[in-house]
Amino acid sequence: MLPRIFFLVYWLSTFVFGFLVPAFLGGTLTLRRWYIKNVHRLFVYCDGIINERKHLLGFDNEELEDEISSEEEEETIRRSSHRWKRKHLPSYVEEAGNGEDLSPCFRFCDISPLVMNGISTIRDDQVTTRFYAQEKRLWNMLTRTSIHPVFMSHRLNIIWFLSLVWRWGWLLPMRILVFLAALGWLLLATIILVILPRSLPWYEKAYEWMICLVFKLVTHSFSAVVKFHNPENKAKNGGICVANHTSPLDAAILSYDNCYSMIGQRHGGFLGFAQKVLDCTNEHIWFERGESKDRSMVVNRLTKHCTTGKNLPVLIFPEGTCINNTSVMMFKKGSFEIDTVIYPVAIKYDTLFTEAFWNSSEQSFVKYLFMMLTSWALVCDVWYLPPMRRLPNENAIAFANRVKALIAQKGGLVDLQWDGMIKKKEAERENQTDAYGPRATALPGVFSTTPEYLTRQPQYPDFSFIGPCHPNA
Repeated sequence: MLPRIFFLVYWLSTFVFGFLVPAFLGGTLTLRRWYIKNVHRLFVYCDGIINERKHLLGFDNEELEDEISSEEEEETIRRSSHRWKRKHLPSYVEEAGNGEDLSPCFRFCDISPLVMNGISTIRDDQVTTRFYAQEKRLWNMLTRTSIHPVFMSHRLNIIWFLSLVWRWGWLLPMRILVFLAALGWLLLATIILVILPRSLPWYEKAYEWMICLVFKLVTHSFSAVVKFHNPENKAKNGGICVANHTSPLDAAILSYDNCYSMIGQRHGGFLGFAQKVLDCTNEHIWFERGESKDRSMVVNRLTKHCTTGKNLPVLIFPEGTCINNTSVMMFKKGSFEIDTVIYPVAIKYDTLFTEAFWNSSEQSFVKYLFMMLTSWALVCDVWYLPPMRRLPNENAIAFANRVKALIAQKGGLVDLQWDGMIKKKEAERENQTDAYGPRATALPGVFSTTPEYLTRQPQYPDFSFIGPCHPNA
């Protein structure tokens, strides 16, 4: 009985004094920075073991290995082409060509390198690769990243198992408790703010403290280590804050340091529940992107919100979708048409400790949250850039591109002119293919491969009613 009580007291004390108290006090834990440094040292140590394994197996020079493999592949193609030619040529041609080279000047295998380069270009284009998780520079021992089994060793297996026990046996329960505490505080703060009259002089300060504390608890549940640069450029009331978009956690990270009115896509499920709760205490704008009425409503409400200088700054992600934090895609011009101050923000995540990118077309938000809760930590840098205004002779599109280029330059991201909504259109196309593919294959005579169709005799139209054809007719 005593060991159980001791174990319970130990867990509760660690949870309260290690997670909740620092979050409520608003301080930054030095322990988390020390934890991140040691985890990085562990990654470097494991990478050294992998390099030793590669050295023992003779994989020191990867470029030389690629050249050798490409030469061997080309030689294999030529040999197979030569065997096919000798097999299918007539015998008299073979007899006449003894000792002579019968190969033509152009062979089919000659275009293989061109075809391979074309396929590689299509596969590695700079647009669609932005909608998938980027590759890690080191192996971080997560199940979502892997190395070739031939490079594994007993030491790596032991380290991976211990890391699994640490993340799932210790960090995950603590983080779930902190996340539930954040949800509980959100509901409690919402009830208090709804009851309190907004005419109180200290209502705005109470609102900012309570809501910021919610997002502080949320970020603490992921062991977030966020470094804010140039805090003097934070968004002021009546302005619009624009940032690059990687996941819904971008809003939580920015709300950790400031309070915003948010504009975004209306969601369902758990994320939709959070949007409804937040809507009870402040004027947030949620819309359906496909509805034209919602677009005009957003512009009108945003213009009305920014004309009053006392309202909270508006947080917008102009890309409209999540990108894998390697580039910044086209900004929608709607928020840049309003005559107000724009506060750009650049967010850059360290993907070595977790994959912050949310691929909404492949995973739900709850699954994404669970993936984040079982990761090492959430490490990112946030740069507050100087406020900007539209020039007198500058249209909204040029202003949006200017702001986007500044965010990409500061965050070390690639500036792309493509529309990020290509991801959603590609997902809709795949869904249509999955939906109509079985129907198309089920139609007789249309992509049908059933045995009845393959063995069925062809049906020709009956022209007997025309009668016999006479030459003189």
